[in-house]
Amino acid sequence: MKIVVSLFAALALVAMTGCSFSNSSGSLSDSSGSMSDSIGSSSKSISSSSGGDESAGGAEPAPAPETTDDTASYQQDVSQLAITYLKSGGDLGVFTAGIGKLASARGITDWEGDAETAQAIGSGAGTAGLEETAFNNFAKQLFGNDRTKLNELRIGYQRTAPASATPSS
Repeated sequence: MKIVVSLFAALALVAMTGCSFSNSSGSLSDSSGSMSDSIGSSSKSISSSSGGDESAGGAEPAPAPETTDDTASYQQDVSQLAITYLKSGGDLGVFTAGIGKLASARGITDWEGDAETAQAIGSGAGTAGLEETAFNNFAKQLFGNDRTKLNELRIGYQRTAPASATPSS
């Protein structure tokens, strides 16, 4: 639970400040560095709350076997991170790094190949209210043309997308 609170606190800060700031001359500057810093500090919180020691080369104890509650919590965390990313319009690299950190904290070494992670991201996209075209663009940015991954993402999306966002069958 500490992991979730730490990550959401960092993401809330990012969401509140937005993805860019206006300086006194009126031009916009990229704040992806500060978003990256927020994800980085979340990583430290994740590491310390899971008992890992970053100073020892990032070695962490083996994760305990997951329960159904752990899996549901992980999927909810991933979905919420997707919602925050999609509503803030942040940097895709920072988003995928955040997903990677969440997955790693749960002992998932290949989140890109994990069906539950892809479905949770899709669910977040649907909950965020992404329309079909925007969802398709997001999916291609995330997984390219990998049909298996795109299908898993779509399964999660269809569970939560507004009826107006998905085509009628």
